[in-house]
Amino acid sequence: MENNPGFPVLRSVKVLKPEFQDLKKIPITSDTFSLGRGLKNSVVIPFISISRSHCIFQKVNDKEWAVQDNSTFGIQINGQTLGKGQERKLGNGDLITLEQTGEFIYTFLYEPEDFELPRKRQKMERDEILDDVKMKFRESQNSQRKYVEEKLQNAKQIHTKSVVLKHQLQTDMNRKINHLQSEFALQIENLKGEKLEVERQKLILEEERDLQLASVKQEMEQQICELMDQIQKQKTTEDELIKENNLLLKKLDKEREEFLEELNRENTSKQGMLDKLEEKLREQEEARVKEKEEFLALVKQQTDAIRLLKEQELKDLEEKKRIREQEMLEELNATKKNLENKIHQTEQEKQKAEQLLQEQMEHMKMISNQDKNKMEELMKEREEIQNKLNEAQSNAEKSLVELQIRVRDRETELATLAAERIHKQAEHSSAVISTLQQQLETVQNRLHKVESEKNTILENLCAPEQAGEGSSKEMVITQVGDLMESELQCVICAELFITATTLGCSHTFCKYCITKWKRKKRDCPICRAPISSQCRSLVLDSFIEKMVQNLSEATKIRRKEILQSRQELVAELAQKTNARANCRRISAISRSALHQAAQEQGFATFEEYFAYQYGGDFPGFDSGFDVVTDAELDDIIAGGEGYNIGGGRRRDLPVPGLPDSYYGGYGRCFRCGARGHWAPGCPAL
Repeated sequence: MENNPGFPVLRSVKVLKPEFQDLKKIPITSDTFSLGRGLKNSVVIPFISISRSHCIFQKVNDKEWAVQDNSTFGIQINGQTLGKGQERKLGNGDLITLEQTGEFIYTFLYEPEDFELPRKRQKMERDEILDDVKMKFRESQNSQRKYVEEKLQNAKQIHTKSVVLKHQLQTDMNRKINHLQSEFALQIENLKGEKLEVERQKLILEEERDLQLASVKQEMEQQICELMDQIQKQKTTEDELIKENNLLLKKLDKEREEFLEELNRENTSKQGMLDKLEEKLREQEEARVKEKEEFLALVKQQTDAIRLLKEQELKDLEEKKRIREQEMLEELNATKKNLENKIHQTEQEKQKAEQLLQEQMEHMKMISNQDKNKMEELMKEREEIQNKLNEAQSNAEKSLVELQIRVRDRETELATLAAERIHKQAEHSSAVISTLQQQLETVQNRLHKVESEKNTILENLCAPEQAGEGSSKEMVITQVGDLMESELQCVICAELFITATTLGCSHTFCKYCITKWKRKKRDCPICRAPISSQCRSLVLDSFIEKMVQNLSEATKIRRKEILQSRQELVAELAQKTNARANCRRISAISRSALHQAAQEQGFATFEEYFAYQYGGDFPGFDSGFDVVTDAELDDIIAGGEGYNIGGGRRRDLPVPGLPDSYYGGYGRCFRCGARGHWAPGCPAL
């Protein structure tokens, strides 16, 4: 582009990009000269921030030019923004900024034709030169400050955009959540009128809705966290720019002071200083423009990346939502189809049930005719039941007489035993008497209980006479069986008593069951009282056997099978007990040695010596109702399976060893496991 004489020129103050190198100098070639992005302009600037008809340069008179602003965002003249449609006169050296990014900044250069250079440059005064230099230096500093402020403003705008984008994402998330809730609520309302299957489908839909809402919330929260990280990075960048601005201001102030000092020192080289200043200003301007271009490119790249990422995430969310809606519609259609099939099946089943009910009604009519014939048979059975009732009543009376005789004999035995024990142990007389009275009351209570059971059975047997024609033999048998199962059942094996055994606490169990129980514990399974004595109840055994004969055939067969299996278990237990007894058998030498040790210690009897060694009463000696047997004594000496010494109060007391045997006072015997002796002096040898 050649410059026409008499026309001004626009010269760029910064280095342009390679594609805009031909716009570094723009000569104005006519009185009305237009700039813009449109092809009809005098000079075309293909940049996105330049309007189609950006501005027009017009010649006002022979020596003055003016510019008219037609751009969208406005152009700046020496830092002052013109409005759209505004005009302003231009002077030589005015700085024109065409757009906001600062990509195109030109200096308006115009010298009239009648301007003549003086033949000899007049000498300027020193103060005027200094003022001119200071003014240019101040303008350079102001331009740099404006550049840093523009960078800060751009960073704030990016931060604001990030906040707005976060708010938009939050709004989209809430809108999607409300939309999903409304969709699932509508589906739930449509399925509310159905039956149990519909309720189950409703719960499934609600769970799926909650899962989908949770996933959407999680994704949105993740996106919000990413935006917050980006905002934090922008804040960090903004802080760094502020620090950089402060450092730059300090640096400029320092350079200005140095420059002023250098001006004061070198008064003779003013023109050289001006050249250096212009070169320095030019370098600073180029560095500033380069930094600004890099920063804008970085901001644009980050903004584009964020925008593309958010668009892709929104597309993915829309695709997931569409797929999920399609799946939900398919499931809903399948559910409706299943419900229709089930309703159809229910109607068919209802028709079948009505048909079956009608057939049963007809069958009942036929049965009512047959009932008349059965009534006659029931009358005959009633006579037979009456005969059996009389026989059972006589048997019950005989059993009652036998029980009374046994009770009297037992009372006599207990009274005799009480008298003997009162004579032997006067200090324990009150306890023995109370124990005997408790056992007597227990026996009497059991007698009353048997009498009440007898009355109950008689009432149940007499019930057919009072109930009329509707009672039968099966009802009586069922009631008797239920009564026996509720009152005559062992709590350990849940069967009718087999060899009933009553403990000192008046609770009754099977002999085999209580024997197995005592291998683990020496307490009552019901009340947890120590087991002090036990006796067999023949009355209960005979009563159960006689009553089982009157029950159904199935009950008799089951009772017989249980008895056979119980006999086998008892035989097996006896074999194990005999084997264990053989292993722990005490020789006659050991027993005589213990009696000899008792005499040497000054005790009259072996029981007193044993009570002294254990710190309590000897088992069976004023500690219960039954005298201890030799087998029980053998178990005590051999440290048998958890035998309760002293009525269950001392389980781990020492057992004395053989006379003249050494015992260190600690540990157990590895043969029998008892304390009080070691293996060389074990009485079980």
